[in-house]
Amino acid sequence: MKKLDRRVLRTRQSLSDAMIALALEIGYEAITIKMLTQHAEIGYATFFRHFKSKDDLLLHVLQSGLTEMMDLLKPEMSPYEEALIAYKHIRKNPGEFSLFANLPRDHQVIVIVFQAISDSIKTRYISRDEAFIPQEIAINHLVTSVIELIRWWVEHDMKYSIEQMATIQSELIVKATEIVAIERCVQRISDSAAD
Repeated sequence: MKKLDRRVLRTRQSLSDAMIALALEIGYEAITIKMLTQHAEIGYATFFRHFKSKDDLLLHVLQSGLTEMMDLLKPEMSPYEEALIAYKHIRKNPGEFSLFANLPRDHQVIVIVFQAISDSIKTRYISRDEAFIPQEIAINHLVTSVIELIRWWVEHDMKYSIEQMATIQSELIVKATEIVAIERCVQRISDSAAD
């Protein structure tokens, strides 16, 4: 059974790698399942034992990368520490993010992944009592701004260090949004415990 599991994982990884490589080379829309199976060196029918469609594979690639990164984040981390982890992950796996960043925002898979990111952030933030900005707008601004900053960094050959980018993200985007619209749930809990 373990041998089968390893083979399944290897096949999925080969298809994921093929998806990223081909998307960077010719663009996602131009990829066919035949191209994916040839690049991954697997049979055409094997693809459908693992995924229903090209979009299903795309969702798998993006969710796997996101899950891997999110598993590294801890509630007690500062925005800077979280950003450090994100930029380290992106530098290690630039193809995953390039795949995500180069698809239109209204692509059905991007909508699903964007919603997952937003939902994750919503669990960590609440609206500031004095804010006139609704939480959903603040979260959308936060997620969109971070994605665009990372896109800019990748498109400019990652010319700034991971530490510089983590500082820019935490100061320019996260802290600014926190000041005017939202605050971390952890912060409010720790403030209540101090009283």
